[in-house]
Amino acid sequence: MPMRSLLVVIVALLFVAADVRAQNSLPNVQQPTGGQVTTLTVQGGNRSLFKVALPKWQGDDATGRTAVDTASRDFVLSSMFQVLDPQSFTANLQAEGNTIDPTSWRNVGAEGVIKGNAYARAGGMMHIEMRLFVVSRGPDAVLKRDYDVAAGNARAAVHQFVNEVIKWFTGTAGSFGTRLVFSATTGRGQKGIFTVGSDGTGLARLPTITNVALAPAIGPGGNVYYAGGLADGQYVLLKSGAPTPAVRHAGLVFGVAFGAGKMALVISQGGQSDIWVGAADGSGMTKFTHGGLNTHPAFGPGGQLAYVSNASGNPQIYVDGKQVSSRGSYNMAPVWCNDPEGGTKILFMGRDGAAWDIFSVSPDGSGMKRLTQDQGSNTYPACSPDGRVVAFFSTRGGGGLFTSNPNGMNQQKIASTTGESLRWEGN
Repeated sequence: MPMRSLLVVIVALLFVAADVRAQNSLPNVQQPTGGQVTTLTVQGGNRSLFKVALPKWQGDDATGRTAVDTASRDFVLSSMFQVLDPQSFTANLQAEGNTIDPTSWRNVGAEGVIKGNAYARAGGMMHIEMRLFVVSRGPDAVLKRDYDVAAGNARAAVHQFVNEVIKWFTGTAGSFGTRLVFSATTGRGQKGIFTVGSDGTGLARLPTITNVALAPAIGPGGNVYYAGGLADGQYVLLKSGAPTPAVRHAGLVFGVAFGAGKMALVISQGGQSDIWVGAADGSGMTKFTHGGLNTHPAFGPGGQLAYVSNASGNPQIYVDGKQVSSRGSYNMAPVWCNDPEGGTKILFMGRDGAAWDIFSVSPDGSGMKRLTQDQGSNTYPACSPDGRVVAFFSTRGGGGLFTSNPNGMNQQKIASTTGESLRWEGN
């Protein structure tokens, strides 16, 4: 099949041409989309954003600067902490050492202080010590962690400590240090697969054996799989870094999802696309949907399968055969998201006008919310494993990768890259 024809097929499958007039419009935002959230669940109840101070580290200056920048970024993106301006600090850090003077920090509004030390060791290693102090608890640290990492890899240790701090306050660890994967245009008629860190750093292109690589997903062993076209016109499932297809199937493979020990494939045959489900290695595949255009599979925590289907006439979100969205002319790209307040939600991109926006809905179809509005076109949501951060692409401000909390607040641009089919490692 010529490349031009293949691209037409891809567009037809992934973006079903639908100019259907909506019977019911999608909901509007019920709260501001910018700024910080107003509550933080901590031991003992709800309170305003926790004010944390990140003073200069002791030891290696370059590592200390990287660590403070990394921790500050993570805390802001978590939507649970307010990072204080270091210019306001009055404490004598040298005299304090590995403790704090609670009065000095209380006077500048700090409720928590995080201190760190970084020292070079033999063999190109760096020893890192991090401590969390809660001002109301007195001068001693409430959380202590030490790490030995390769020099230049302080970010990994800091992400891990921030996750531990979040767990100390909430009981559930954060998800910083994980990665997102997506596809993006690399040239005319060409797409590649990329990864980027949860804080927007470390953008990298993954190796592929095709110049049209689509719909990536993170599968067993942390390997990245994607749908791609071969020279003979076949579209198969491929694994990044591998020279041969992971799965071939009659028809054209245009998407994949993993979860609950299973694999779901989007397979086009005879002008239709269906979702097939089988074992995680691609064996025992059976047809899950039957006719029409069915795309974008996503497994839930209990093995439920969300996907997009035009069975109702225009593309809507379905879960295990039940339609859970009905408002708007075009809904697609569902992903599951753990709700920090309990249960799960499904995030998706929807349209009832010219622009796309991000929405959430309960798996039974209730409680639909809009997370973005009047800020460009917002597409392909992904959810962190702990459910506290939502990532998506947006055209606002020149375009880029943005994050918010699950209610659409604290929207932050973390990278200038754009793409499609965004997935978050671990979810």
